[in-house]
Amino acid sequence: MLAAGLGLAGCVGSPGESPFEFYRQLTGKALEGRPMPPGLDQPRPNLGTVPGRPDRGPASQRAELSTLLAANRAAAANPPTPGAPVPDRPATEGLAAVPAAPPAPPRLVPAPPIGAGPATLLLPGGGEAQAVPEIPPEAPSAPPAEMTAPPPPDLSATPSFPRIAPRGL
Repeated sequence: MLAAGLGLAGCVGSPGESPFEFYRQLTGKALEGRPMPPGLDQPRPNLGTVPGRPDRGPASQRAELSTLLAANRAAAANPPTPGAPVPDRPATEGLAAVPAAPPAPPRLVPAPPIGAGPATLLLPGGGEAQAVPEIPPEAPSAPPAEMTAPPPPDLSATPSFPRIAPRGL
């Protein structure tokens, strides 16, 4: 019995698949506190009360419906080409109340033109606007060559990499 219990404990794949969860579902304890499904307090339905088949209708009405379905199938097999004029819709009740195309979007009033003015610098935080500094038209001169060259290496200094100990130590 103990070996079977230990064997079942190893069958846990995820938290919802443990043997304890299986026992809770088997005994119904997992459903405690949940409301009962609707209709359990009513009797089972009687299959003898199912209504019979409806009448098929006159043969002329069925033939007309068959021709309409065949025409619809033929029209669906040949879709209209893009850019072709849209065919008129068949006349139905309320056709005049539904427009053929959606209404045009409303025209917006054009924005007033913005004239040229002095450029201002906007600071974050709502600070005072300041004038943009002037940039001189000529480029600054290059620094002397001594300033742009890298410093010469110090050859008398010890190397920066660590010493490697011999293998025997």
